[in-house]
Amino acid sequence: MTAKPTTERRGAPHQERSRETVELILSAAAELLEEVGFEKISTNQICKRAKLTPPALYRYFPNKYAVLKELGERLMARQNALLRDRPSGDRQSESFESQIKHLLAETIRVTRETPAGGWIMRSLHATPILADVRRRSHRDMARLLTEQSMPIWPGLNANQAFTTNRMNIELGYALVEMVFDEPELDEQELIRQTASMMAHNIELLLGQAKTGA
Repeated sequence: MTAKPTTERRGAPHQERSRETVELILSAAAELLEEVGFEKISTNQICKRAKLTPPALYRYFPNKYAVLKELGERLMARQNALLRDRPSGDRQSESFESQIKHLLAETIRVTRETPAGGWIMRSLHATPILADVRRRSHRDMARLLTEQSMPIWPGLNANQAFTTNRMNIELGYALVEMVFDEPELDEQELIRQTASMMAHNIELLLGQAKTGA
């Protein structure tokens, strides 16, 4: 059986020059993702684009998957910050659907502003070796939403809340991928329909909490 390639970084850059080298590698990889896609990208191409020798890249990244993982983790961190950094009581006067529409639109914006954001999301979804980056991020956000919800609605079942939040997060990211994969579709209508489904899931969850189901 072929060993699974590692995606772990070989070291963290501590000096300014080292940090600049890592950023050059990541910037070059993002450019190439836009041009050739994640299946055709190679470390040699990245080195050539970044004007670095292969040993300079391998000092920090053992292979292209480790580079893509770093890009994925950075994008997920930016997207997740939209939930994690919300002020307490943010938009309480708005309906669930309105709040979700805002978060979905902001997630799409952040992804668009990230170089190769759409391609990074595709690589996390379509490359089995990178799937854990996406799944781990989604589980972390589902746990965060569940922790935030329990004090507000004490009757909630934590397991049910986690399941609903996990499903909603998957729906939200499926929407973001669809916006990039099928740009001919009406983005605002996609956001509206997805927000409606996600809000309905939350309302069902709260209804179960009230009835003790």
